[in-house]
Amino acid sequence: MSSLMDEYLSQDREWGVITRFDTTKGYGFIKSKKDGASYFVHKSQCRSGCPEYGYLVEFSVGINKKTGKEQAENIIVIETPPYRKRYR
Repeated sequence: MSSLMDEYLSQDREWGVITRFDTTKGYGFIKSKKDGASYFVHKSQCRSGCPEYGYLVEFSVGINKKTGKEQAENIIVIETPPYRKRYR
C-alpha cells in the first residue's frame, strides 16, 4: 500500500454538506454531520475539484496555520445534489 493511502486511512474522517462556497474567492464552509460544527474550507484542500453549495463531502479536520482555528482538509466530494433530502 502506498504511503499516501496509509496516511489517508489513518486519518479520522468526517462528512458534511457545503453550506457556502464562493468559487471566485476560493473558499467556503462545511457543516459537519457528526457534530453540527461549521468548518472553513479553502479550494487548495479540495481533492476532487471545487465543491458547490449542497455537495456532500468527506473531510478531515486540521488546524489553520495562519489563524490557529480548525478547518476542513483533504476534502473529497462524495455526492452532488439532489441527494439532500435523504441526509437531512
